[in-house]
Amino acid sequence: MTLWKKNWPGKAAPKSKDSPVLREIKKEIVVMRKQGEPPGKDPHSFAQYMCDLCSTPHPVSELRQCVLCGRWACEACWKDECYTCKSCSGLIKIHQLKGE
Repeated sequence: MTLWKKNWPGKAAPKSKDSPVLREIKKEIVVMRKQGEPPGKDPHSFAQYMCDLCSTPHPVSELRQCVLCGRWACEACWKDECYTCKSCSGLIKIHQLKGE
């Protein structure tokens, strides 16, 4: 074992900081795009990109990437309360109702 690969005492592997509810939600959500992956281009225009949920063209500045599934969403398909798309936000609300 080389020195730089040695497991030093007191250096445990980093543990996930996700709550149990968030871990359950992440298990149910299929990642559509990796974080930072650009949105799909609109085939009918030069500078427009497609919303992954409603398939409408928008400038890239009007789209946001969901932190859970990676989809790019327009303002109509975005939920600011969880910083997610409508699809993932719905799953979050279902899990909140289960916990009550």
